[in-house]
Amino acid sequence: MNRIIMGGQWGDEGKGKIVDLLSKDSNVVARYQGGANAGHTVYKDGKKIVLHQIPSGILQDDCFCILGNGMVIDPVELAKEIKELEDLGMPTKNIYISPNAHIVTPIHKGIDVKNESILTNKIGTTGKGIGPTYVDKYNRNGVRAIDIADANLIYKLYEKKYQESELDESFGLESEQATHFFSCCNLISKYVRNVFPILHNNENRLLVEGAQGALLDIDHGTYPYVTSSNPTIGGISSGLGIPISKFESIMGIFKAYVTRVGNGPFPTELHDEIGEKIQDIGKEFGATTGRPRRCGWFDAVAASYSIKLNGINEIVLTKLDILNSFDTIKVCTNYRNGESTSDEYSDFMNDLEAVSPVYEEVDGWNCNIDNVKSFGDLPSNAQNYIHYLESLLNTKIKIISIGPERDQIIQL
Repeated sequence: MNRIIMGGQWGDEGKGKIVDLLSKDSNVVARYQGGANAGHTVYKDGKKIVLHQIPSGILQDDCFCILGNGMVIDPVELAKEIKELEDLGMPTKNIYISPNAHIVTPIHKGIDVKNESILTNKIGTTGKGIGPTYVDKYNRNGVRAIDIADANLIYKLYEKKYQESELDESFGLESEQATHFFSCCNLISKYVRNVFPILHNNENRLLVEGAQGALLDIDHGTYPYVTSSNPTIGGISSGLGIPISKFESIMGIFKAYVTRVGNGPFPTELHDEIGEKIQDIGKEFGATTGRPRRCGWFDAVAASYSIKLNGINEIVLTKLDILNSFDTIKVCTNYRNGESTSDEYSDFMNDLEAVSPVYEEVDGWNCNIDNVKSFGDLPSNAQNYIHYLESLLNTKIKIISIGPERDQIIQL
């Protein structure tokens, strides 16, 4: 079976663990958008591994890990990531970088930070140079992965970008940053190779790994507080060069509550001790930036929108265990703005700052579920919560994650 795994909220839903789990049934795992602004956390033999650009299938033997043409690749961060994996004894020979993927340079990072610093209303960028690299791509002025194997060409392209950037000499051609960048380009150039035949070999079993989340999509998210790419389903065709018709399963990953990093509207955000409790128990701090994540109750209005937008036909619910100690759990079923109430996200999506959530309450289970092995062994109130979400979202929950370890999974 060919699968798509994508985040259904504002990112940080726990996609890495689920890709790691399901990639054992696949021999190709591919990323299609974003770059080092992602942070997918997986655990192997008790060791925490945070993957920023390499697909989470790297933990599986003989799995092709493809960085697609829709990504923007940071050679410095990628070289570091590859070394960390090799130091853990993991093979990296099956990493493939699409020749058409664009390259993040130190100049792009400098521009990113500079642009954010002058904004009155901060976007909350990671400062990884993602946005400026996509700008160059669409201005047809970018550096592509195929360019980095040619040292003379990459020098010339870098020098041209530096002269256009108006950044200081710490980004110049002879700077320490530039020298390290060129060295890393050379290190990763061997991974740049043709990915098209692998993606279109009908004998291969594909798993596509999204980064960020649907509500951060540049076109369909909470603009301008969005990422610079398309994490939604349309990004797969353009970001990998494969049709959606190849996939039987479109799996949306949702936390049992909601989090968001950076600025932007968040209707169910909690500004009280409950929000702090979720943040503390859930260790809600960004895997890429370390920033604290804003926390709130599950938003069924936004989740339904994400399901419709992407054609999600299966749900993974993560971090259910974080709600172990709550007497009452709330779920947002409608938005209200003045006299107007609706369960349709699109009715309010251009004015989300003005809405207030309408909640329904369900009873908590007040016990530890971290070691439960089957759905039937969950407390009845936890089962009721799952069934309630399924009824609201009109989509079956197929997998429940009840902890960070690989085996803390319930499959339905």
